[in-house]
Amino acid sequence: MTLYRSDKFVLMGFIALALMSVLWTRAALAPEPQIAQFITKLTEPLDLNSATLDELIDLPGIGPVLAQRIIEYRDKHGGFKTIEELLEIRGIGPKRFEQLKGRVRLGPPR
Repeated sequence: MTLYRSDKFVLMGFIALALMSVLWTRAALAPEPQIAQFITKLTEPLDLNSATLDELIDLPGIGPVLAQRIIEYRDKHGGFKTIEELLEIRGIGPKRFEQLKGRVRLGPPR
């Protein structure tokens, strides 16, 4: 069987449509709560006085070690009173603090 140039374009079009429909269906079936949680993570500041280890790790430049130090500082001092207290934590200097200060907020101490 010989495919002519126009037949190849039609075949490629059908393949592209099939692929797009599969991708569209997968996106349409994605669970909305997960999407909403992801958007919230990106847009709402994180409360330093109630954040979990995993939530802190999601902050820019904060890995497991720094997240643990933040929690230890919070527990030792009865919570954060100012965001600037982050500078008291070893490993958080002015540069990292600048990355964080718009991404965190203070709720009532626990």
